[in-house]
Amino acid sequence: MKIRKCLVLFFLILVSIVFSQNNLKFDHQAFPVNNLKISGDFYRDILGFKDIPILVGTKLTHRWLANYEGKEIHLIFSDKEIKKTPKQIHMAFSPVDFDNFINHLKKNNVVYTNFKLDVGIIQNRKDGIKQVWIRDPQGYWIEINSTNQN
Repeated sequence: MKIRKCLVLFFLILVSIVFSQNNLKFDHQAFPVNNLKISGDFYRDILGFKDIPILVGTKLTHRWLANYEGKEIHLIFSDKEIKKTPKQIHMAFSPVDFDNFINHLKKNNVVYTNFKLDVGIIQNRKDGIKQVWIRDPQGYWIEINSTNQN
């Protein structure tokens, strides 16, 4: 009987460990930037993020923003040169109305391209999803796609 209880307890602990490792929730993405205002204003004005209170650092060193789902971007000031990243390292967002968002980009003079960097071209993936690529003011790549269409 004692061995059975120990085995059950061991099994419960093992299951707890396994499930705790597979239940990761995305919290935030942090980026170094050379200008908190310009980069932060882009995420606010172009991508629709809202400024949220910073919990570390100061307003001179950090700017935190969140989208309507509560997913956060943490911008961290750096006075060092920040190397450009390849397009394979990117974030992807999907607006509820893709075509309206493209018009929003146009109105705000945000250059968008297809994957091959043809300016003003919307790419159609093999699965029917539309996508474009933009860069934030720091040069980070952002994919905008139509996977969130109703």
